[in-house]
Parts: sequence; C-alpha cells; structure tokens
Amino acid sequence: MTEQEPALAETQLERRANQPAESQTGEPSPTLALPLPPEDAVEAPALSIESATGYVRHLAEALGPRATGTEQEQAAAAYLSETFQRLGYTADIQGFTYAGRFSVSRIDFEDRDSVLAFRFPGSSEGAVSGVMVEVPGFGEPADFDASDVVGNIAVVNRGGIQFHAKAVNAESAGAIALVIVNRFDDEALGGTFGPATSTIPVLQISREAGADLRTRLPLNASIPGAAPTTGDSQNVIARKSDGVCRVVVGGHYDTVPEVSGANDNASGTALTLALAEAWTEHPAARDICFVAFGAEEQGLHGSAAFVRSLQQTGELAQVTAMLNLDAIGDGRSPYRIVASIELRALANAVAAALQTPAASGSLPMTVGSDHSSFDAVGVPVVFLFPPGATIHTPLDNYDNFNHQVFSDIAALNQGILSCLLLRAGSPVIPAASCSE
Repeated sequence: MTEQEPALAETQLERRANQPAESQTGEPSPTLALPLPPEDAVEAPALSIESATGYVRHLAEALGPRATGTEQEQAAAAYLSETFQRLGYTADIQGFTYAGRFSVSRIDFEDRDSVLAFRFPGSSEGAVSGVMVEVPGFGEPADFDASDVVGNIAVVNRGGIQFHAKAVNAESAGAIALVIVNRFDDEALGGTFGPATSTIPVLQISREAGADLRTRLPLNASIPGAAPTTGDSQNVIARKSDGVCRVVVGGHYDTVPEVSGANDNASGTALTLALAEAWTEHPAARDICFVAFGAEEQGLHGSAAFVRSLQQTGELAQVTAMLNLDAIGDGRSPYRIVASIELRALANAVAAALQTPAASGSLPMTVGSDHSSFDAVGVPVVFLFPPGATIHTPLDNYDNFNHQVFSDIAALNQGILSCLLLRAGSPVIPAASCSE
C-alpha cells in the first residue's frame, strides 16, 4: 500500500465509492446477474490458511525488507517465480524502469551511518548542510524562539500542530530545513501538506532514529537533494501455459525501506501464492493470472506497467475483473469492500454468505493501491481493506501480524474469486453465494 497526496489519491473508483450506490445516470445500480455454472463445473477448491501464513512468514522473516529497486526486491521476485513454477504455472518476470516519488530521502553525518527519512511532498527538493539543533515542544513559534535555528536544521517532535504549520514556523524562524521526529513506534513514516508547499526541505524520521540522533545534538549534517529516483523493478506473472487473463489476482511484494512488511504487503503476496496453490488443479485456473507487482511503494509502477503490457498485446479486452490483495494482515473489522459498482453486490453477497463483517466503503484519501491502475482503464475491481492497519513502520513485522484478520479476509477473497470466475464464464461452482 502506498501513501500519496490527496490530489492524486482519488481515482474513478474512490469517487464512485463515496457516492450512493447509483449509476451515473441516477438510476439504482442493476442487480448482478451471473450465469449458472456449466455442466462441467467443478466446486471451488479449499484454501489452506496454514500455507498462506507460511508464505507470509517466509517473505517477512526469511526475505525481510524488500524496498523498491533493491537486491532484496530482486531476491523476492526470484523466490516468487520459483514458487509459482513449483505450483504448476508458467512464471514470467516482467522488467520495467520507474521514476520514484520524492518521498524517500536520508540525512548524512560525518561520524556515523546515514538515517533514512521521508521528505514531504511539497517541500523543497534542494540539498542543504548545517548544524542540527533541538527545538522544544511541537514547533509553535515560541518553541522556535527558544532555540537558535537561524541557518541551522531544526529538529522537532511530531504532534500538537499540523505538519505544514511546523514547516511555516521553522521557515519563519530562519531554519534551512526541518526534521520531524515521530513520538511513537506505531506512527507511520510519510505524510502530506495537502496542496500547501514549503521552501525548505521538511523530513520525517522514526522515533527510534530520533532518539539516537538526539543523543548527539548539536551535530553537523547534510541532506542530499531529492532528484527523482530512477531504477529497475519487476513484476512476476504466473498463468497456466494455455491460460488467459480473464481474472487478475495480485498484490505488490515490495516494501518501504527497512521495514519487513508482514502486513504491507507480505500478507497480500502470500495470499496470491496460496490462491495459486489452491486453484492449480482446478479447470478454472486457466482463466486466472496471478501477478506480484513491483515498485508499488514508489507510485503503483508495477501494476501500471502490467496494464500497459495488456493494452499493447490486446489482452486487456479479455480481463473481466481484478482482485487486489494488499495489507490484509492487520487492522480491525468491519472490513471495507472497495469495489466497482458492478461488483459491489457480488462482494457484499459473499461477505453475507460467509458471515464476515464487511461493508462497502472507500480508502483514506491519502492511500492508494494497485487496483487503481486497473480501475483507471475501466476494469472492474475488488479490494478488501481492514481499517486501522499498521503500515510503513518497523512495527509492521511478523510478531505483530494479525492472524484472525488475515484468515477472515483470505476466506472472503477466496469466495469472491470463485464468483468472479463464474462471472467470467469459468467452469466453477462458487465457494459461497454470489448474489444477495
């Protein structure tokens, strides 16, 4: 799952999800009519939660952080390709280049290792060097008056006032840059000014990094410029040798730097593998493409590259739906069903049949995921999202993985997938009722 600016976050799907369940003409959405299973239909297979959980653990603990464009991301792609092949699929690695967002940054020191930081979109992209000095409180004007920040890099606590207000106060006090320190381990790295901007670099670091940094203040430091990071990444695409991408199932496997990402997104990647394992002997398997997307955390680049490839080969017209699996190993119920209008009734019916607490909703405005790349070209999508999940923080690890949430959403996605396949004309008897 990736965090983005509000202006970029609201896709066609989110705009529709925020409206009543009516069509653009104002008429109620039509009831979903699905075909009856054909005579040769076979019951949907059973999904092994134990197998899915094993994949989560391997991705998060054995492979660890899988930041975009790194050797660790490449190693994860190799593992995924080998696993898909072992499960009986043809696996292709689709390489692409990406130009990342400005958010990933760092602070360099002469006498110690660099610190990972996130640069706020809308703040200066320039490089600065100076002395880092502590600012008390939360960055109110009076707090900056209590410290000598003129020509220096100010360090201040998160909280109290908005991010942009801290930046304005730092700039007014003469600071050349601002570093905001999280106060708690479960606070995510990455934020937004909304439409506002700042003429100085504004960075954010974790509580742990800030605690270590403060033992050395005042300290000479430099912040490199934030030119867009261009790199190489890859998707892993699995299908049967005679298969057609009628239903795409997938999620991203990359993480933010230095986070093992058990929830975001070892959970979705693991369920992609577990579903591939469950369906491999079923005749409907030839209608599924399983895709592990790279470079999602840098701006949905992997799913965008895959969609472009489908457009170029003419295969996009065959895609009837996309099931997105992202950050499904933490959070709370009731779960949100983010779905295109034509698939909402289907997803809600499966949730009701399985007695899983879930209802139609939308993502937070600053959050995006790979379903958006498909929604943008008119492919119907479904994405189950548990609110309150931990992402983009060191606490997103296997020790904090929520097995109950993962089990609930895995079963719900399995039921929805069987209904999406029936809708696509596949020979399957769904695992749950597909209509309300």
